Amino acid sequence: MKEDRILIVEDELDIAENIQEILGLLEYQHIDIANSANQAVKLIKRSKPDLIFMDIKLKGDKDGIELGEMIKNMVDAPLVYVTSYSDPSIIERAKRVHPAGFIVKPFTTNDIHAITEIAMFNSRNQPKVELPTAVPQAAEALPDAIFIRSGIRYTRVGYEEIIYVNASGNIVTVHTDKKEFVVRKSLREMEEILSPHGFLRVQKSYMVSLRRIEAFTTKEIFMDNGVTVQIGRQYYSILLSRLNIIIDS
Repeated sequence: MKEDRILIVEDELDIAENIQEILGLLEYQHIDIANSANQAVKLIKRSKPDLIFMDIKLKGDKDGIELGEMIKNMVDAPLVYVTSYSDPSIIERAKRVHPAGFIVKPFTTNDIHAITEIAMFNSRNQPKVELPTAVPQAAEALPDAIFIRSGIRYTRVGYEEIIYVNASGNIVTVHTDKKEFVVRKSLREMEEILSPHGFLRVQKSYMVSLRRIEAFTTKEIFMDNGVTVQIGRQYYSILLSRLNIIIDS
């Protein structure tokens, strides 16, 4: 029997169990199923899977691509997308996660077998590529701030100054210690910029700075400037996974 751990993230139970059955025939015995983003995060923290099958179209506010971007920072495991969608825009979005491959529904036993063996082989044998130290990475150019344009002026805003961000359609308001900046971007685009710097989406229209959280409950986050932000139910476990928690028992 194979000892590798595999996670299947799929909200259609019959499809998840079909993949699980095929993997069982391939002698994989440690297989978990998650039917939501929250459950996937919990299982990843607990079991650190070696391979993840992820449906792109998940129920809830986070689809499989957004979830894939987040869990890439949690575990170094190949990600295989399982989807019935072949729309070019979806494929382009998914490319940002650098998946190990795609399986299109309806799939066959041979499809699962081939992608599993290839992804696991590549994961074990892929050499680690290190960037030359003489070539700075773009993200290192200014690691502590962004510049926000207002008219012809670009204003430097340190990440530590940003308290939270909220969106209405494709208009985003960035709330800082000094002022508010209105930006013509979607919250998803802002999430891509801010997530690596200590920010977390906590509901459909809000992101918060983790460093600026004063306290929280299962339903609300209290920011250090006195603002209260509601937590979406599906985001609560993700919030817990990003914070150091000590329980007073």
